[in-house]
Amino acid sequence: MKVPPPTFSTTPYGDVDTAKLGSLIEEYNTEDLLLQVERLESFMRRFRPIKGIRDDFLRLHRMTHTVVNGAPLCEPHKEDLWELAETLVEELQSAARTCNEIAAVIQPLADLAPHLED
Repeated sequence: MKVPPPTFSTTPYGDVDTAKLGSLIEEYNTEDLLLQVERLESFMRRFRPIKGIRDDFLRLHRMTHTVVNGAPLCEPHKEDLWELAETLVEELQSAARTCNEIAAVIQPLADLAPHLED
């Protein structure tokens, strides 16, 4: 009985799919991971705790609470409610695109998961 060769390789960081590892060795640029760190840094600045997107959400809530629920005015008028909401929507959509692009760079590494037979 002929035993087929294993479809996985053992590395210092676990077993990986041999064929996919071969492709990565030929095609994957590990520097792309470092570039993603830089992209994360610039985009994460906006998610800082003070004067970041969280504060804008709280301001949007206060404005919406006044307009929708009739709560007393508690936020000075700097911009229209819809303008702040539109800005946040655009910013979150941009962040989602950035996250998806970063995930696409990482996906080939996740695809290394071996398919071990029982």
